[in-house]
Amino acid sequence: MKIAFVHDWFKANGGAEKVAGEILDVYEGEDVTVYTLFNKFNESDRKEILKDHVVKTSLMQYIPFVSKIYRYMLPVMPWLMKQFRLKNYDLVLSTSHAVAKGIGADPAILNICYCHSPMRYVWDMYDDYVAHHAVGKFFLYKWFIHYIRKWDLKTAGNVHYFIANSEHVRRRIMASYNRDAKVIYPPVRTNKFSLYEGERKDYYLCLGRFVPYKKIDMIVRAFQQMPDKKLVLIGEGYGTKQFTEILEHSKNIEWLGYRKDEEMIRYIQEAKACLFAAKEDFGILCVEVQSCGTPVIALDYGGYTETVNDGVSGYLFPEQDEESLIAAVNKFEQTPLTDHKAIRDNSLRFSDERFRQELKQYVDECYKTFYGRK
Repeated sequence: MKIAFVHDWFKANGGAEKVAGEILDVYEGEDVTVYTLFNKFNESDRKEILKDHVVKTSLMQYIPFVSKIYRYMLPVMPWLMKQFRLKNYDLVLSTSHAVAKGIGADPAILNICYCHSPMRYVWDMYDDYVAHHAVGKFFLYKWFIHYIRKWDLKTAGNVHYFIANSEHVRRRIMASYNRDAKVIYPPVRTNKFSLYEGERKDYYLCLGRFVPYKKIDMIVRAFQQMPDKKLVLIGEGYGTKQFTEILEHSKNIEWLGYRKDEEMIRYIQEAKACLFAAKEDFGILCVEVQSCGTPVIALDYGGYTETVNDGVSGYLFPEQDEESLIAAVNKFEQTPLTDHKAIRDNSLRFSDERFRQELKQYVDECYKTFYGRK
């Protein structure tokens, strides 16, 4: 089978990129070409995710410092993605949270999109984006949103079958595009994030990319009101500079910066619990934490409502504010969740092996239906 695999961009090796790598592994041995706006992976990430596949990029690949300024290029991304003009493929398979589904492709080719999310910044999280991102505050942004919404709706019509990464996203696809979708949960590396049943240390852990929507600053403020409880932070991102001043007088909060997977997993395994305050559509890291047998304290929203067994593998808190998080931490202190095997068992329904089987089966079904083959 000749396959065009499309991904928005390759910058950091995050959850969406690991899904891309798993999909490419499913079609190992097939004739696969990867299309993306730009690829700035380091050598290690390239080998892990892209292997030896041919990667074709847009003009963004040649723009200096594109990894730092790409967010400001959103207005031209739809046009750049359309320029690829795919022909003579059996399957176009995209993973998209931005513009990948809008790639220029012959409509006679089966087109399947694994949708991580309709574009948040133009649909249901528009208000948050305007309030917290520099681009969102630009005076032409509202005009641009009108344009990008029209483009997003139009290109949704080019996709023959949508796959959603959660029930939450399936509902958002229906609300945004008036299209149904098959739910296939993302792959979680349950073998790598192994069960730890040893004694836990006396700290809470918050980890991930330091970007505004993760609300790590809110978690920090909550723990500044709980000086008797230790918080460890792991991660970095374009929001990290502000943390130097915020943490200056917070002796109960330790910021470790970036840590490689092996060290990060050790911190997860030894934590009392891990904290998640973002509005996530799925949240792979939250499931990876549970795979270690570590309980979570997570926002009662989106993917967390599907991946956290409230009262067994973690506690959900209702509001995205300090008061609600503090109440959840106090609840955990009073009634800790210590059945580490039960916590891990909850994560196993999201394994990477399950993902590969479900994806391959569904794509095969779509292929037979679309081309009328048995």
